[in-house]
Amino acid sequence: MPQLIFLERLEPMTSTQLRTMLVFSFPALFAAMPILAQGGQSGGPNDAGRNQGAQLYASNCAYCHGADGKGGRGPAIATMPKVIALSDTDLAGIVHNGEADQGMPSFPDLGDQGTQAVVRYLRMLQGVTGAPPPTQVTGDANAGRVLFFGKGQCSSCHMISGEGGFIASDMTAYGQNRAASDILQAIVNPDRNLAPTSRVVEVRTKAGQSLTGAVRSEDNMNITLQTEDGRYHFLARSSLAAVNYTDHSLMPHDYGTRLTAKELDDLVSFLIVTGKNAPAEPAPTGRRRHGGN
Repeated sequence: MPQLIFLERLEPMTSTQLRTMLVFSFPALFAAMPILAQGGQSGGPNDAGRNQGAQLYASNCAYCHGADGKGGRGPAIATMPKVIALSDTDLAGIVHNGEADQGMPSFPDLGDQGTQAVVRYLRMLQGVTGAPPPTQVTGDANAGRVLFFGKGQCSSCHMISGEGGFIASDMTAYGQNRAASDILQAIVNPDRNLAPTSRVVEVRTKAGQSLTGAVRSEDNMNITLQTEDGRYHFLARSSLAAVNYTDHSLMPHDYGTRLTAKELDDLVSFLIVTGKNAPAEPAPTGRRRHGGN
């Protein structure tokens, strides 16, 4: 029988606890992403550039800044407004040259192509699309909150201000630097601009068990899958018949028909208002602003 270990979710994890776990687990995922078990399938050619940036980020940046860019030994470069406001050229210069006075090492060995790939992946983590942040909302943010925690069932996966699920990203600051149109598209078309870390992974064991979820860590010998019920499944690769990396998100794909136009507007407005009111994430106490050795 394959070795299956289940961890019951006894207490909700905070976003900080989950982030700490992911800092050390995701680099193995990106390093092993090209490796598929027998019968598995890889993503399409459009994933190549994203995967390059994801892998380079995981091996060079995630230890300090977190696998999701939301901080570790270094600051939360995916959510800090002053980092998001930097131009791509400025970011590339920091990656290439470092900032010695802030403890940020240089990475000239990445070359121009690798540096640009890292910057593009960071922009993906930041959700920056080039559109200006919205200046006003057109829906009812209070009604949107009711939808988020009610009919929309968003809180079953996402957390806001410590309340909700944790299998998907924390949405507290999500609307802080995103245009309303981009947030709406992310809701009704979740496979658009899908990050490699958000894709659905389907696993089939040699014993015939099928599991669907998100990979939380992976190497040549083992794979850890978190299913939608919150359980972690630790599987030896030798026990697997197939691993299929899809191009689909775990997020429901029917919000465009399940919710009315007004409800979608209310939900988007709630995320924008919540993001605007989210407290700025401070740099880790007693640590250098950019991390480093």
